[in-house]
Amino acid sequence: MFQQTGYEETRIEDVAAAAELSVATFYNYFRSKADILLSSVTEETEKVIAQADRCIAQPHADAASGFDALSQVYWTYSFTSTSRQMWRIAVSQTMLDPQSEFCRKYVALDDRLSDQVCSFIRQMQAAGHIRPEVDAGPIGALLFNNVNMNFLAYIRSDTLTAAQVRDAVHAQSAPVFRLIAV
Repeated sequence: MFQQTGYEETRIEDVAAAAELSVATFYNYFRSKADILLSSVTEETEKVIAQADRCIAQPHADAASGFDALSQVYWTYSFTSTSRQMWRIAVSQTMLDPQSEFCRKYVALDDRLSDQVCSFIRQMQAAGHIRPEVDAGPIGALLFNNVNMNFLAYIRSDTLTAAQVRDAVHAQSAPVFRLIAV
């Protein structure tokens, strides 16, 4: 309904009716429309995390190509059920009320994704692709932040393609991998 009607135009009464629930029953499960949106974003992000874990577990020829594969997973699975418009609203919700439960949960999802990139860096170290003295935490966070900033550029734009963003992430990450590679 959010994608067809628009987030602002979708009423709780419409959602409850479509789900064959009373409005009161709806409020037993969700406190607001934002909670429905967060549920959708969370479900999609869980799928992304699971697929990315499978990617990380695979052997990679080197850290840069492994990160390209991981980035590909992020871009392939991040828009399966949540449109750019819905992501725009989700991100704006975190800015409008940074103390809200919505924001805390959204940030926790981002933290899990960042931790996942840090795990990838540690795995690449264990495989001998990244120098052992490299601190996986800050490097992983830096790489995730780059992916995330490109994600924000993508959802802000109506014309930027996922392929263009993947290319940008690759170009921006390549110097980091040249510095940390064995």
